[in-house]
Amino acid sequence: MIFLKEAARLFNSKELSRFADGNLELLEKVASRYQESLGDFFYAKDVFELCYKDFERNYKNEYLFKNIIAKKILLGRHSLKTATMLSEFRVGHNKADCVILNGISTCYEIKSEYDNLNRLQEQLDSYLRVFDKVYVVTTEKHYEKLTPSIPASVGVLQLSRRNTLAEIKSAQFSEHAVDVEILMSSLRKSEYMAIVRVLFGEVPNTSNAKTYDACKEMLHDASSADIRKALCNTLKKTRKADDDFVKQLPDNLLAAGIEYNFSNTSKSRLIKNLNITFSKEALCTTQYYGVNSMN
Repeated sequence: MIFLKEAARLFNSKELSRFADGNLELLEKVASRYQESLGDFFYAKDVFELCYKDFERNYKNEYLFKNIIAKKILLGRHSLKTATMLSEFRVGHNKADCVILNGISTCYEIKSEYDNLNRLQEQLDSYLRVFDKVYVVTTEKHYEKLTPSIPASVGVLQLSRRNTLAEIKSAQFSEHAVDVEILMSSLRKSEYMAIVRVLFGEVPNTSNAKTYDACKEMLHDASSADIRKALCNTLKKTRKADDDFVKQLPDNLLAAGIEYNFSNTSKSRLIKNLNITFSKEALCTTQYYGVNSMN
């Protein structure tokens, strides 16, 4: 487990940026651990794949959940041309793990076996005040612990041992009024101004310093249904993923490609470096302290 936690860093934003810049240190450490499963010559992307398959069997972490949601729901039911996925989207004092926007907004709160449940009710309450539907995504082992904290309108998706998602309980459309305070704090200035323009045909004619308060006051006069629709349509445009980049990534890096804000240069380098060739012989004869440190 210590090794898998360390290896999971391969999939985070910082390490993928380092990898794109040509820093292969962590990848080589992880590859050293998987020597028996690698061919005499292998690509960098083969190491990511072996690591991800190990997650599927032995370490169902948050990244695995996100990637499965991206693959099975975002790309399985929709497409990047018609839908957008947000990750770690700020909602008040909380961050929604995944939000998929197509015709409606659906929030997915991940609770793996390694997550604390103390704040779940607070998290779900804030999400219901912004999004159309809310789901908790968890494992069979964790489900019983979650049940008392799940409101009636919140759905449940369960990740199976075979890494498929089963709907245990369907989500209902939220009947909560949109919390304008939470909504405004979640958005960029250009986004809440775009929502106001859609709903009222114009933005407030005021100084920059007063724009926030003026937009907030106007949104208090709009219906929750109209706000949610405008929010969904606006974020689909402003937070749209790079479809061409994501299509070039292996399946195990879908969530990373959608979530992380790579520069165009880093995107090109990342794709290129996934195809770097390694020699197992060179890997075996080079001294990597990481093999022991990650045991």
